[in-house]
Amino acid sequence: MFYFVFFAYAQEKHNVRKPVDIPIYLSGTFGELRSNHFHSGMDIKTKGEEGLPVHAVEDGFVYRIKISRGGYGRALYIKHPSGIISVYGHLKVFNDKIEAYIKQKQYEKQKFEIEVFPYKIELPVKKGEIIAYSGNTGGSSGPHLHFEIRDLQEHPLNPMNFGVTIKDTIRPVLRGLFAYTLDSLSQINQAQGRVPIFFHKKNDTLYLTDSINAYGKIGIGISVYDKQNNSYNYNGVYKVSVIVNGTKIYEHVMDELNFFKSHYINTFIDYPYYVKKHRRIQKLFVEPYNLLEIYTQLVNDGIINIKNKRNYNIQILVSDFNKNTILINIPVYGYKAKIIEKEKKKTTPYFVKAGKKTTFDFGKVKIIFGKHTPYYDFYLDYKPTQKGFILNNNIVPLHKSMVIKYDISDIPKSKRKYLYLGKKYRKKSHYLSSKVKGDTLTAYSKYFGKFELAYDSIPPKIFPSNFKPKSKLTNYHFLSVELLEKETGIATYNAYIDDRWILMEYNPKKRKLTYNFSDLKLNGYKHKLKVIVTDKLGNRGVYQTYFFRH
Repeated sequence: MFYFVFFAYAQEKHNVRKPVDIPIYLSGTFGELRSNHFHSGMDIKTKGEEGLPVHAVEDGFVYRIKISRGGYGRALYIKHPSGIISVYGHLKVFNDKIEAYIKQKQYEKQKFEIEVFPYKIELPVKKGEIIAYSGNTGGSSGPHLHFEIRDLQEHPLNPMNFGVTIKDTIRPVLRGLFAYTLDSLSQINQAQGRVPIFFHKKNDTLYLTDSINAYGKIGIGISVYDKQNNSYNYNGVYKVSVIVNGTKIYEHVMDELNFFKSHYINTFIDYPYYVKKHRRIQKLFVEPYNLLEIYTQLVNDGIINIKNKRNYNIQILVSDFNKNTILINIPVYGYKAKIIEKEKKKTTPYFVKAGKKTTFDFGKVKIIFGKHTPYYDFYLDYKPTQKGFILNNNIVPLHKSMVIKYDISDIPKSKRKYLYLGKKYRKKSHYLSSKVKGDTLTAYSKYFGKFELAYDSIPPKIFPSNFKPKSKLTNYHFLSVELLEKETGIATYNAYIDDRWILMEYNPKKRKLTYNFSDLKLNGYKHKLKVIVTDKLGNRGVYQTYFFRH
């Protein structure tokens, strides 16, 4: 049976203006594989610099502004009459009009991190207008512009379909090829599980393998990347197809994504391999718990049923958006033989069923998996330790957070306000969202590993960064302080000059809060500064000083 998924854009495809005037080179492509999600836009290089002009790609109006310490940092969302939304992320600063608008909202709400939805008439923009300047804010690991196009349902669309193209004459590169047995009777070269397929590159277009023997239901997986001209980055590919004996049985295309299903990337890749090798294998078959909508053609979910004493020719076509393509050719002979290497599966007394709520009571610790918390059924591997416990299931991805309830009745009430559950990583306890109520601490985690109770009673420390206390700051354009918080992390921050709230912008990469003196007019010459910072357990750090400024 054939299954087709067609994506209907809310508008006709058309070309938009480039968001920047420099040549476009990419550090990230649309649909690229990322941790827990597919990349929803294109990452445009900005020469390693901040402050490049960013332009509106069409007429429209700013309908959403979001400023956060993570994610897209400073981000603009513009609606266009053509039926698309353009998104610009990791910005350094907005243009004067937008900056004045959002700063007023920040002072009204007395918050740096903010999200607002202006009315249509408040912030209109023209095609080509400078709306902002590129930066490195939020979760960015280096200066660049994150650019997206979405439809009116907020589904990300590939910007290259709208004329934002790049020079690319380089074909994708195959780095790994694998076959998988998909039931207890299947085999590949008398082995079960994930079996590597050795290949060689015949020419720039063609990869060949030796013939493999197989039997039963199998699937194919590839590790592949793409490169563009004038860019050293290893980026994602656009389209992958599988053809068996002349029939296309599988194809996925990176044209449109669904934010609500992006986490199903953990079912699209070989997650255990990724955890162990830090390299992603794309599975070219669809398992029952994979709800992604990137597939344009499927026959039997891409699963190949190899019959005894029959010949098969499996071809894999991998393309980038510019149609640079490679072909991988795998000859297969159906051969039912004795299985020498059987797939080993560890079992425990604790079976988790994905479709129902499951609770395990280990005495002081309860582990709760809500319905559809895991993608698939698995055996929980629990081991108590002196300070906590270990869940040895790192190779199992979770779709939602599991709930951990810890009995803390033996811990004095005076210490409980400093208590949290930490996940150990590189000898450090990393804070998990934790809440203490009565004799129970409740925490949440989307990852397995080593967990233990930890304490944090030390408030954040605050130090002057670009000034000396009690000094003259008349010629200063800004004032900044540095934060030191080693345990649970910064939760809130507020600052005041002469008891008036001031906007201090938080840069978590540099651990600094910064105030621009142009925000408010100060009266007098001597001024009192007060900065209050709390961590995620409510420990409160306060810094006070005074300075002089006309």
